[in-house]
Amino acid sequence: MIVQAIDLFEETGKVSQRYAYWLSGHQQIKQPLSGLRLVQQQFHIFEPLTIQEHVAAGVYITFNTVSPLNKLQNTTPIQVLPVYEDAQVDWEVTQESKFSWSQIFMTWEQLASITGESIAQVKAFFTRHVSKETGTPKSLTLTRTLSQEFNRLMQRDGKQLALVGKLYNLVLQTIEHIQVQSHIQQCPDCQKKLFESQNIIEADQFASTDDLAEQVGLTHTALELGFAVITGMSIGEYQIEIAFRRALAQPNNNQSLASRLTADTGWTQQDIEKACLKRFGVMSHQLGSMQ
Repeated sequence: MIVQAIDLFEETGKVSQRYAYWLSGHQQIKQPLSGLRLVQQQFHIFEPLTIQEHVAAGVYITFNTVSPLNKLQNTTPIQVLPVYEDAQVDWEVTQESKFSWSQIFMTWEQLASITGESIAQVKAFFTRHVSKETGTPKSLTLTRTLSQEFNRLMQRDGKQLALVGKLYNLVLQTIEHIQVQSHIQQCPDCQKKLFESQNIIEADQFASTDDLAEQVGLTHTALELGFAVITGMSIGEYQIEIAFRRALAQPNNNQSLASRLTADTGWTQQDIEKACLKRFGVMSHQLGSMQ
């Protein structure tokens, strides 16, 4: 089944009844300025289908959320996608799936206006630090700063000017994060400090990011972003891995592995399972049976 994204939703924001066999969900769009848009979507796709969509040139910043509360998913990175020219894309889903996300879109013209750079300079920045061609997103760790900015965005007060300001802040913070991550990837001194932080966590899995940043001499944001660069995991995911190792080495006391890990880390069972799948490729109960 092939559907056009422009035809998917009714004026109410719900998926059109003509596609009810294949999927359900809804969409909310806020466009406070020309060239600036916030889109929130939730899909439950029942049957295989391909969604074809016209994608306008600009930058897309996507936050995965937990439906329907618009809370961020701790273990899911932010996706930053530059689109240099208008394009037609196909989004293929081959099995039953659920998706929930909030996405900011800003045209190159808008981005140039808020950064004080020319359009060519802004595009050159994204070409150099994100992707040279359309279709290749960059993943950024969900840092405390970006999480706070996103939560402020979700705290709507109904004023258009306030929404514009929140969207601008989130976009500018994302650009700053891209700069920090790019610096870390080329800085041996920063990487040395990050390896030190990794050793500290292995000795003390409950070390806070604030304490870690102070001990190794990095900003909180640089630590969060850089840790993912050197380990492929967020600090929280790495702490969960350490907890996995220790839990598997101890008697289970008639508790499930997920229950023990939730108690040790403070993360939800959903986040535990996502971290387990990402790192080990199996659910926690399957990992427990491998003891």
